Amino acid sequence: MSDHVANRRIAVLLLACTVLAACGTRLPDQAFVDARQQAPSQEQTRSEQVAGEAEVVGPGDTTPDTVAGPAATTATSAPAASGQPAAVSNKASDVGVTETSIKLGTIVAENGVLGDTFAPAATGLRSWAAATNAAGGIGGRKVELVTCDDREDRGRTLECARKLVESDKVFALIATNTRSMGGAAQYLNDHGIPVLGNPINNSFYRYPHFFSVYGSPYRRDGRTVGNGGQLSNYSTVYRYFREKIGSDQAAVFSYDIAESAQAGDAFQKGLEVEGFKVTRYVVSFAAPSFDSAVADMQRKGTKVVLDSMDEGANRRLCDAMERRGFSVGAKVSTIPLMGDSLAKNFGDACRPVTYVPGDSLPYTDKANPFVARYRDAMARYQRGKELHQWGLEAWAMAQMLQDYLVKSAGAPTRKGFEQHLLSLRAASPAGIMTPTIQYGAATARDCVAIAKWDDKAGGWISATPFPYCIPNAKQYATGVAEQGN
Repeated sequence: MSDHVANRRIAVLLLACTVLAACGTRLPDQAFVDARQQAPSQEQTRSEQVAGEAEVVGPGDTTPDTVAGPAATTATSAPAASGQPAAVSNKASDVGVTETSIKLGTIVAENGVLGDTFAPAATGLRSWAAATNAAGGIGGRKVELVTCDDREDRGRTLECARKLVESDKVFALIATNTRSMGGAAQYLNDHGIPVLGNPINNSFYRYPHFFSVYGSPYRRDGRTVGNGGQLSNYSTVYRYFREKIGSDQAAVFSYDIAESAQAGDAFQKGLEVEGFKVTRYVVSFAAPSFDSAVADMQRKGTKVVLDSMDEGANRRLCDAMERRGFSVGAKVSTIPLMGDSLAKNFGDACRPVTYVPGDSLPYTDKANPFVARYRDAMARYQRGKELHQWGLEAWAMAQMLQDYLVKSAGAPTRKGFEQHLLSLRAASPAGIMTPTIQYGAATARDCVAIAKWDDKAGGWISATPFPYCIPNAKQYATGVAEQGN
């Protein structure tokens, strides 16, 4: 096994973003959807009027990331797919908006117990802001980006939120990525702040001002998570592996803690509804060990392995597989692993058979113009930072905002942005997301993207046509382990 990256020392990752998105939970069984369901009402947004200027360093390491640059001379340098709007008279139309700028914030755990696992969302968003400003901004407005590192601490997350709202006075939070969002969810929702981010916790399936990048079918009434405390799922991913691998022997690994168990339950049930015989392995969070489980899988002839653990535990599992000379047909992992570092972090027992289901084209698809712009901007403005799927999806979220700003006739508002998101139907932001993005309603089909590591290509490739859709995937529900706050 090759050497491990030291700053990827990880304890456990709440896999809501992958369990609740890649496995199809944005698309519920109609039995879970109230026939009278309506889009959640959007209260008038407000912001505490607290005097103060943005500081270079504040609670939770809040840092302005405004990047100025020369205006672009050609349209091709602009990162947006939608282009610039016709000339309009810009207005200081809401909090964080002036005639010449728009101030955005984000909360990303760039450091903490899980190391830099969540950081690609912040580096990706910084590269987007820099590239956008270099291309002349959005409709004549410069992007002012303020990021806050909450270090995976709920108290710091609330400090970050308070500063971004009360001192920095941001328009919205974009591309948030932290497992501690519950510490600030109620505060942000109470203040009517639009939050468009990665659904690492269940805030995105409870609160009306929270929008998952993957869409959400739930009413988000602020009271309960999902549909009456249930999360809905599709079996699309599991059917793919049943047909691809041609075996019904599967295993699911999870920790002995609630969050990991919730994800493991969703994996196990999805496999079972597609006819897999599943062995569940629950390992100690404090002292995970895998040798006996690997020996058991070897005896049973297990061919498909899924897990709801962190990257560090995945490496230890794969190390144990290598020690026994055991491999499988598919080691199905999650989006935190979908970066360039997989090549040096995993050995031959797992790396060539590692798959990651999700909702977006791989960041390695250089032929796609939007992906190419992300890669170019990272090379220019975030040199040395890892290319990662979360970075590309940060660009997709920025594009969702930019699409609204372009059509807002120079007068964007928080309420207008949320109404724009609520109006989406089977959308594919920037053309790189599965065409199922919408909020508060079910789509007609389940579509996913499935990536695979390929040694010959030296990176991730699409294992299926994009998007990969199954019209008759089976639907099922699972319970929730936390309430999003």
